[in-house]
Amino acid sequence: MMKSCCLLMVGLCLSGMLQAQPRQAPTLRAVRLTGGLVLDGRIEEAAWQQAPAATTFWQREPHDGQPATERTEVRVLYDNAALYVGFVCYDREPDRILRRLARRDRMVVADWVGVLIDSYRDRKTAFAFLVNAAGTQADFLILNDGNAEDFNWDALWEARVAMRPDGWSAEFRIPFTALRFSQADTLRWGINFSRIIGRKNEQVFWAYVPRATGGFVSRFGTLEGLESIRPPRALQVTPYVVTAGTHWSADRTPQYLHALSPTLRMGGDVQYGLTHNTVLNLTINPDFGQVELDEVVLNLTAFETFYPEKRPFFLEGTSIFQTVGAEGESALQTYLFYSRRIGRQPQGYYSLPDTGAIRNWRVVENPAAVPILGAVKLSGKTANGWAFGLLDALTQRTYATFEHVNGQRQRIRTEPLTNYMVGRLQRELSAPGSYLGLIGTATWREDGRVRQAYTGGFDWRWNPWDYGLVTEGLFSFSRRMRQGGPPQVGYQGQARIGSLRHPHVVGIVGANFSTRDYDPNDVGFHTMTNLAVTYIWTQWRYLRPWGPLLQVRLNQNYWWMHRLSPGLLLSRGISPNLHLQWRNFWWTRLGLNLESEGWDLYEARGAGLFRKPQRWNVWASVSTDERRTVGLSVSVNRQVDRYGGRAWGGSIGSVVRFGERTDLSLALSISSRRREVAWAQNVNGMETAGRVTSVFGRRDVDRISLTLRGAHTFTRDLTLQGYLQWFWARGHYRDFQKLGEDGRLAPLTEPYDRDRYGNPDFQQGTLNVNVILRYEYRPGSTLYVVWTWSQQAWSNQGTADSWRFAWRTLRRSPTSVLLVKWTYTWGF
Repeated sequence: MMKSCCLLMVGLCLSGMLQAQPRQAPTLRAVRLTGGLVLDGRIEEAAWQQAPAATTFWQREPHDGQPATERTEVRVLYDNAALYVGFVCYDREPDRILRRLARRDRMVVADWVGVLIDSYRDRKTAFAFLVNAAGTQADFLILNDGNAEDFNWDALWEARVAMRPDGWSAEFRIPFTALRFSQADTLRWGINFSRIIGRKNEQVFWAYVPRATGGFVSRFGTLEGLESIRPPRALQVTPYVVTAGTHWSADRTPQYLHALSPTLRMGGDVQYGLTHNTVLNLTINPDFGQVELDEVVLNLTAFETFYPEKRPFFLEGTSIFQTVGAEGESALQTYLFYSRRIGRQPQGYYSLPDTGAIRNWRVVENPAAVPILGAVKLSGKTANGWAFGLLDALTQRTYATFEHVNGQRQRIRTEPLTNYMVGRLQRELSAPGSYLGLIGTATWREDGRVRQAYTGGFDWRWNPWDYGLVTEGLFSFSRRMRQGGPPQVGYQGQARIGSLRHPHVVGIVGANFSTRDYDPNDVGFHTMTNLAVTYIWTQWRYLRPWGPLLQVRLNQNYWWMHRLSPGLLLSRGISPNLHLQWRNFWWTRLGLNLESEGWDLYEARGAGLFRKPQRWNVWASVSTDERRTVGLSVSVNRQVDRYGGRAWGGSIGSVVRFGERTDLSLALSISSRRREVAWAQNVNGMETAGRVTSVFGRRDVDRISLTLRGAHTFTRDLTLQGYLQWFWARGHYRDFQKLGEDGRLAPLTEPYDRDRYGNPDFQQGTLNVNVILRYEYRPGSTLYVVWTWSQQAWSNQGTADSWRFAWRTLRRSPTSVLLVKWTYTWGF
């Protein structure tokens, strides 16, 4: 099987190289603006008529490669300070144009137009500026030739729209300070123009970007005529003031000394353009109180939960620091830089006083996140194709302070003073979306078991013959300097090769490995070690209308997992899945996962190998047309294993739109597992003195998660958004056994004593509410009012009545926060 699949990959690569060359990219000339221009969305000034128009647009959705169904005209002007883009969107049914107002950067279902600018001219990175027919603006970065997007990037620019009897029109003013480009007397940029016709679910581009082949930015057209541009260096200063009050739960143990804690914080950000293509960002005492709460999840694995970054400073312009390996299956992901390590929850957050009963102590102060004293970020690109980035952050020494009822105080350090640094260098290659890269990270702590930790890596992407061949890889090392011991050094590597060019058959072959001592987790994220994984992915697809279908995709996945030292085949599996899009824009998805009997390195938490059973899982989902007032998605799954374990799950998601300003989304997820064999506890000295017994049991787990999100847009600049999550889970263990030396389970010599060795049962409930009022009273300057409410309950009674437990959770005293944050941006 492996040999035949590898031969298939070779055939795909060869056929991809031989495919016909894409149609020639178009060119448009920009005209210098000599007079004034009123930005009102109406393309009425004479200057617009002097500029040539882009008029030929091609569909990408739903009928790939067909001409656009409605006429669009785009013209470009410029002066010494900005680029001006004018759209005229003709529509034979103007009363059916979708105009939905939303807060900035929310891509709601509506009619949109966009300007995509590759000012670096690297055929890999582009700045995207969009506006919809209601005037809602969005901007983001397009990265890695369209394989990634960064919606957290924000620039200061303007757009206005106007309705016409024959459609609608839009005007953009994009300051050159919002772009990055090399200085020259004459500039040629990559550019594309896009339009979305909401009611038709139609997306069109001026420079045709086919779905059936790789590449996006590399297929842009060319903008010519930009001459003698000398924009000033950009400087933005954004101070902030935050005032907040926290009311602590009375049910915490230990309780807070003062139920109400007021806070006042100040800080700010500075952004300065050192050159036209190099930007320096500085933040001092940053605050992220306006960021939405993390979603609560149930994690019963041996690995920590990966949470996405949501803080603006660590999102904007940090894509340069991401390497190959950050995409794909979570078990195989490698982040050499995982920014959530900076300002995380202190490692000693749950430390308690070491004397007296806990009920007699009160918390005076215990920060839930390590304060960041300051951070600096430098990023840019040279004219000869070198891209670079440098980030350095210093976090504060953090303490928890407790006070005894007798007045005695105890101070516990929960996190040492720490400095984080990451440096990145990339060299652009001539093939689209291709580069060679280096990365290095360093973590220094003033104290602790590991005071210094370093990682370094080399990665690449190479996509010659217009993605007829695609290759990428990452090789890295980690070195941790341990107190009183030798350095811990480990290595990791991964590589993939395949083809994405063929219109009907594409595929990838890949392999990953990491040695036992590989650990980049001081400032990175990686889970499985002493492991090698090989895999094959193939896809047959037909992306043009066919009978009742708009497109069909059939995927086939194979994988093999091996332990590196000593060598051992752990498991192998296969996963076919089918994706169908119907002419009414509904989706149907079906899939099967089949995994062989094998060995689990991690389930026993380091106490030995566990012989895991063969298992299979079947799943299906249906989703409706997202353009409708009510959108719905439903999914179900069923799992069975050879040890008698059974599991099922289901989810329902819905989006309801109330008029043009309000929408509400609901996501309900339910799962139940019965009689699955799982690790329960490792007990030292249970059967033999000085020896660990790994105890397993039959586990029953139930979980319910209900998430509500809502948003109302009062105006383009004033929005209200809300978030609510109710989460409940319980687990009960029974029929305890021990893990034998052969990896199989055997009877315990004596019954497991929950009171003596620990009760692994659990039941937890959480209610989180987050409401954010956002008012952008001037470009880049915002007032936030944030209210957060949290109730939590936990018990080790896994068989307790769930309704009573839910009621108990809702009756618990909440922790609530009311926060007001003011920012003001000066642009110079």
